Amino acid sequence: MRGWRGPIAALLLLLMGSAPAEGQYFNLTNLKWLNHRLAGHVDDYTQNHGEDRRIFSPILGRSRDLYVYTPPGYDPRRQYPVILWLHMGYVDEHVFVGTPALRRLDRMIQRGEMPPVVIAAPDATADGENRTTAVHSLFVNSRVGRFEDHLVHEVLPFVMAHYSIRPEREAHGILGLSGGGFGGMSIAIRRRDLFGAVATLASPINVRYDDIRPSGPRSNFNPETYRWKESYDPDEVYGVFSFGLRRTRASKYIGPLFGDGPEVNDYLRALNPADLLFTSGLQPGKLAIFCHFGGRDNWNFDAHAMSFAWLAASQGVHVELVTDPLAAHNIQYFRENQEDAYRFLGQYLLPPTGPWMLAPGP
Repeated sequence: MRGWRGPIAALLLLLMGSAPAEGQYFNLTNLKWLNHRLAGHVDDYTQNHGEDRRIFSPILGRSRDLYVYTPPGYDPRRQYPVILWLHMGYVDEHVFVGTPALRRLDRMIQRGEMPPVVIAAPDATADGENRTTAVHSLFVNSRVGRFEDHLVHEVLPFVMAHYSIRPEREAHGILGLSGGGFGGMSIAIRRRDLFGAVATLASPINVRYDDIRPSGPRSNFNPETYRWKESYDPDEVYGVFSFGLRRTRASKYIGPLFGDGPEVNDYLRALNPADLLFTSGLQPGKLAIFCHFGGRDNWNFDAHAMSFAWLAASQGVHVELVTDPLAAHNIQYFRENQEDAYRFLGQYLLPPTGPWMLAPGP
């Protein structure tokens, strides 16, 4: 009787296709229905499906949601690469199981287009509640909690302790979508001891992007007119929707995390992935980086991606750029473009080991 929830969730996603990526799924995903259609399996450590299976976080001081996907034919005698899957804003971890993207990945692994991989999808919302108005932590440490520490010191160790994961940094990757890509790219650059590859989709990876032309940070990227933004403006327009009738401002996203005073500049400089290209000591070839963006991104994150790649090239660091030229920043974009990111990560992450490489059992 509960099988109807999966199709209805898919219908809701279609209806939201022209809106910003802000639709929440309200527990409409039936996990049994989903797992029946996967060759792999999603393990539930959430409160979303009738029982509270959440993992308690001493760092955040409360229980937190987590999904873990294991690939087709998962065998604990082998060791697998792992990807931390970091969701966009206006949603929580539900989006990992609520769109067709996971089933497409499952089929990619079955067809041999992607090596078998374990994926962990944690919740980035500040309060852990399933609300479209929830503050997104961006997976960084801030006023709303030490979410980067939670990710690095709790989520990753939990997965490595409960699943058979390769220990090498080259077997650990991050895939960040929109706001999740800000923290994902920032963490991957700074924690190269833990991660060997990172991919983002439509993400604010240069929050200090600016331009000398009148439209400033809303300008298309041009290396001849690019400049660094030197001060934070809480009233700056970040996103434009509905033909300009709907605008969202910086304070909505930055204020809850860092405040709106001059101290914000220091936080952004320390965490901004584009700044980290120059301040982190990143050397060419030490981190595999992929950036995907829509050519009509409502947040101008296409300019973020292109400026990031240009700045990286000035340091000798290669960034693989891929675009969907007609795509806006919406659910449809994220639903349809994750496969390119998975292919990239599958190319650079160490593959699973074989049982023949492990000591024989008794």
